[in-house]
Amino acid sequence: MAKILLLVSLLLYITIGEAAPMPLKWSAAANKSISAMDSKVMKAFDGVILAAPPEKRSEVKKATIGHAATIGLRLFKAQQTGDEKEAVTMARIYEIVADQIIAAPPSAKFHTMESVFPVADNPDLIKCPDTNNSYCETISKIKKASEEVLSAAGPAKESETKDATQEQLSAANTAINKAYANVDDRGIAGILAAYSKAADAVIAAAPTQKLKVMKETFTAAAKANFHPQPH
Repeated sequence: MAKILLLVSLLLYITIGEAAPMPLKWSAAANKSISAMDSKVMKAFDGVILAAPPEKRSEVKKATIGHAATIGLRLFKAQQTGDEKEAVTMARIYEIVADQIIAAPPSAKFHTMESVFPVADNPDLIKCPDTNNSYCETISKIKKASEEVLSAAGPAKESETKDATQEQLSAANTAINKAYANVDDRGIAGILAAYSKAADAVIAAAPTQKLKVMKETFTAAAKANFHPQPH
């Protein structure tokens, strides 16, 4: 088991390290932040791989290597532009993501990784909380809407409301990140506008209606087609 951990860690270290060596011109604080991220991310990936059933381990390893390569590429681009602030922000985001994976139970580690990494990989996330950015504005509204739904739930409905809200947030996350993954400008603009409108409706709804409105509007936003076929 220790050998597996070592090999995985070395592979991920090489994947990240070769793609984005830390430039000497960056401050000691920046290098420390990136090193901390490396350690945390590798610990998270090791946990995901070790938690995978033997028959799924190869597939899971490929997924972790893919995420590691994305991190490396993004750090490399930051290095090329000399944008230390972006690199540090990115490192903090990935460290938070890694913490979520580490905290997840073994049976949920892979699912957690696949859910949270697309969020961290989103280049617009670094721009937040710039509310002039449509992504940041939409995410802020979704967060506010979900918080209001949870706050409006009575004790008897707390667990049910939490599960329903999480389901809608997961669907929103998937829909938004799918548009970004496809580098689809029209789809990105459409899905952000749809969820922004849906969140506005939830925020405006009466407390007793917030969950119902969220289910209706968020579900509609997730199913929206921004590339209708010509008749």
